[in-house]
Parts: sequence; structure tokens; C-alpha cells
Amino acid sequence: MRAQTWPLVAITAGLLLTGCGAPPPTHPTSSAMRGMSMAPGATMPATAAKPSAAAQMICSDDIMSKVKQVLKLRSTPATHTTFIDQRFTCTYDLPMGPLALSVKDSPGKPAAGAYYAALRPTLGATESLIGLGEKAYGTSTGTVVVLKDSQTLRVDATGLPPVFGPEGQKRTDLAYEIASDVLGCWTEG
Repeated sequence: MRAQTWPLVAITAGLLLTGCGAPPPTHPTSSAMRGMSMAPGATMPATAAKPSAAAQMICSDDIMSKVKQVLKLRSTPATHTTFIDQRFTCTYDLPMGPLALSVKDSPGKPAAGAYYAALRPTLGATESLIGLGEKAYGTSTGTVVVLKDSQTLRVDATGLPPVFGPEGQKRTDLAYEIASDVLGCWTEG
């Protein structure tokens, strides 16, 4: 080895060895990533600084008025939003508890399908639902998850009582109805 390459070897070895004392990485282990790969030469797409227009529809005037109408509320409920890891969440502060709607914007259909599939076992027992998006499933506790294009919609009514209101509204039915309303906006928009 020539004398001028020794400094490069020493620097490289030093960098590699200092990584050994670092805390473990926070990304998933390879077993959690099994089955996921990128084509040679492919790069990760840039992440958006704000949610997509489709994602923002979950907190739009149209959906707010649907929630108000379905629940026969006197006024439009207050909402608060977050946008973390390409997931836009709009939580409706209802008199009977919180109703959380979220949309995960994925870089493409394969990534959306992987996110949709990975979310399912975290919710416990689910059953497939017909008539919503490309695929959908729900829980008996009031969560509906829908896959459409590169978005995954989640309507979480688990913060509401199982049955509420003078007409005996079920939170499972509410989650399905609101998911259907959002998909209607996506189709029109």
C-alpha cells in the first residue's frame, strides 16, 4: 500500500470504529423491513412539507358539515390538526368524545399498500369492508381504514362511547359513514 493511502485508511477506520459506541439506530430492524426493496439506482422521494390536498379534505368545511349533520350537532365542532411523518390528522372535538381522521400520504401505491397492510395487525381483530376505496377493513371498536391510490385513510371513533346520542348512533357505523363521506370528496375533488 502506498504511503499516501495510509491517512485515508486511518480516517476511514476511525469513522467506522466511532460508530460502534453510538446508540442503536431508531429505524426498524431488517425483519420489520422484510419484503421491501428499491430498484437499483432508485432514490427515496422527497417528503412533502405539507399534507396533500386530498389529505387536507378530512378537515375541510365539507367534512366538518357532514360530521355536524350526521351527529345532529348545533354547531360545527372544533378541530385540531397535526402533520407528522407524512400523516395528516384532524381530530374533531365532539361533545361525546374525540373523532380522529388521518391520511397517510405515501410516495406511491406500493408504499401505500405496505403501510395499509402493516397497520392492520396493530388494530387487533379486523374484518374486510366492502364498498370503500380499493381495499378497506374495520374493527368492532370503531376504526375504519381505507386504501385509495397512494393514500391510507383512517377514521378512529374509538374515543366515542360504543352507542351514543338520542338515536343510538353506533361508533362503528359513524366511522364507516365518515370514511364514505371522505372518499366522496376525494372522488369529486
